[in-house]
Amino acid sequence: MVRAAVTRQSNMAAFKARIREIAKTRVLVGIPQANSSRSADGGGGITNAELLYIHTHGVRQQTMRQDMKSDMDQGKKYSEAYQLYVQSHGSPLWHSPPRPVLEPAMDYHKDAIKVDLSEAVKLYLQTGRDTGYRKVGMFGAAMAKGWFEHPANGWAPNSPKTIIKKGSESPLIDTGAMRQAITYVVDKGVV
Repeated sequence: MVRAAVTRQSNMAAFKARIREIAKTRVLVGIPQANSSRSADGGGGITNAELLYIHTHGVRQQTMRQDMKSDMDQGKKYSEAYQLYVQSHGSPLWHSPPRPVLEPAMDYHKDAIKVDLSEAVKLYLQTGRDTGYRKVGMFGAAMAKGWFEHPANGWAPNSPKTIIKKGSESPLIDTGAMRQAITYVVDKGVV
């Protein structure tokens, strides 16, 4: 719980304005699409933001995606067993398992994030400064970057073929460009 005191009546208007601003403020951790370009050394036109999305959900061949979309547009549903398989193992065609980063990293560290966010709100109410929000963002970005090698990430190991081709057993770590592209934004937009 956040507690703040208003010592003078003249501060009440500023205090109320800050409360309204808090309701619109979000700390976003991820890879902003606008700043997610990859170098021409094999990126294949895919941005870091798109690559992170692909690795979060696993890879499915385009024909499989089109067939699934067509089926869903017609009201067909996939069995729970099949949905669970795809979520757990990725594509049965391409064998690229999901390796989510952002949501599990934030969930794993949610208690620390709650403490930092509570302090950020209190600081903002008292001073109007958003330095606490930026601290939450830096912490979240660091936790997401650390998730790539965190023992609790639960990622499937690289296949033997991938290890030979890549020369590494570490899933999702090649040049480190995608991991380093993770950042944060303090968004004071409209809710």
